[in-house]
Parts: sequence; structure tokens; C-alpha cells
Amino acid sequence: MEIPHQVGLGHFYHIFYEGCLTDHEVGEDEEASSLYPEVKYKRMDDYLRMFL
Repeated sequence: MEIPHQVGLGHFYHIFYEGCLTDHEVGEDEEASSLYPEVKYKRMDDYLRMFL
């Protein structure tokens, strides 16, 4: 393979397969929205109400 393809595949491998971007563990009882409490999350129901 060409060098740019090898570099891209290397990045994909490290990010998606090894999970190099995760520097913390999420417990079983922990919700994802508790990781960033300053972000205002919307539920899917709120988005769908805009179309009713």
C-alpha cells in the first residue's frame, strides 16, 4: 500500500480498535451525560416535537 493509506489505517486502528482516545473508565451505573455536566442535552422526544 502507499504510505498515506498506511498512515490512515494506522490511525483508524489505534483510535477505533485500541481505543486510544479513551483515558477514563465508565462504570456500569454511570450515564454518558454525567461525563459532561456543563452540556445541555436534548432527548430525541424533544427533537421530534419540533415536527409535530
